[in-house]
Amino acid sequence: MARKKRTFADKVAKGTGPRHAICPVCGGGIQIIKVVKPYLVDDEKKTYRYREEITKVCKCNEKEVF
Repeated sequence: MARKKRTFADKVAKGTGPRHAICPVCGGGIQIIKVVKPYLVDDEKKTYRYREEITKVCKCNEKEVF
């Protein structure tokens, strides 16, 4: 069975919705960011590794993350 072809208007209408979730506490937009934090592995050699975390940030917790 053939796929239904979308018109240009259908494609534009699909992409015009909100791009982010809304925070229930402050009502602002929630952004998803990747935070890279270094941590010390060996004191003698002073070698570091990096830990990556994906975090949701809004106006409420912006100061805690940054």
